Amino acid sequence: MEDNLMSATINADFREYMVNSKKMLIGIVSGRALMELKEDIPNNPNPREYMGKKNKYVPEMIKTLRYNPELFIYINNGIHITAESYIKNDDGTTTIFFKIGEGVYNGNHTKEVLVKYGSKNSYVLIAVYFEVPEDEIVDIIIGKNSSTPTKEISIGEKLDRYEWVKKTLPDYKIKYKESDEHDLDIATILHIAGIFQVDEKAHNFVNKDYRKFQSYLRRKGETVKKHNAGKLNLERTRYILKDLIDFYQFIRLDEECVAFVKRNLKNGRWLQKGVITDSLMFNILNAINFALYIPEKTLYPCLKKGYDLDRLKILTTKVFPKIVNNLKKYEDEGLKVSEICREKNIYQEIQNIMLVADLEEKTRIYL
Repeated sequence: MEDNLMSATINADFREYMVNSKKMLIGIVSGRALMELKEDIPNNPNPREYMGKKNKYVPEMIKTLRYNPELFIYINNGIHITAESYIKNDDGTTTIFFKIGEGVYNGNHTKEVLVKYGSKNSYVLIAVYFEVPEDEIVDIIIGKNSSTPTKEISIGEKLDRYEWVKKTLPDYKIKYKESDEHDLDIATILHIAGIFQVDEKAHNFVNKDYRKFQSYLRRKGETVKKHNAGKLNLERTRYILKDLIDFYQFIRLDEECVAFVKRNLKNGRWLQKGVITDSLMFNILNAINFALYIPEKTLYPCLKKGYDLDRLKILTTKVFPKIVNNLKKYEDEGLKVSEICREKNIYQEIQNIMLVADLEEKTRIYL
């Protein structure tokens, strides 16, 4: 059976224990032994990939290994691994076998740092668990990573919850897990899809009601968690999601829109890293729901006849100065960006501005 498995041979001092009738290896391994590994220990169960010094604990581990390597074993929580089986070799090493989905589920940063910076007098605890129930592994990972919380987006990636997004947006560079470096992350995409949740009984958008939309904005952080838990179905947005993301990216990055915000709004929080803040963008996105309809048979939102992405871009950039002037009114009252975006009904105010401009354009064409 071992012929069909991955393996790694470790020079570590292991002892076997039986816990709840299941085997477990507990041992100590030196940094030097990890540096000399010929086969890497897989990281399959871990939602975190190695992030280097972007992980706040990595610089501290490196510092300890450089200046006080003998203290590493006291400070570090160790490396925890799930595996299929193992054999003891004549030379004192241990070969551990892994099937797909097994490997390091906690302590991958520790392992990688020791591989790069370890020494013969730096040691770490290592635990190998066998017969771990596959249907419980996600809960085990979350619990084990509770001291350094695993981001919800990484958990969703491990659960394969984003496959429908990957099929819908195959050409987009999206941050699906904590270690990815792309600017557009899956949380933002799900938040945008969540704006256009469908009320299956009323055949309408849930967030068309501005009070429900305000509640959504205040609690949008729950969207990713609910989606990953299977409690929120956002796949109905798949026919419009590409247009929504393209619209979002275009408006928030538009140089004239950004410049108009800089010139006319006092609070710097309207912009984040030089682009329009999501708090405003989500209101603008919800405002274009007038250009969408929900077919009764499928309940999958689509653009209405006569509306396309380019038309909505042109319309929004055209009325953007009026949108900003409307926001300035609230700023002059001393309100913060968060208060304006989450507590005032600016989504419908923006929509009214758009509808008036859209009607004027239609009238001009017909005349």
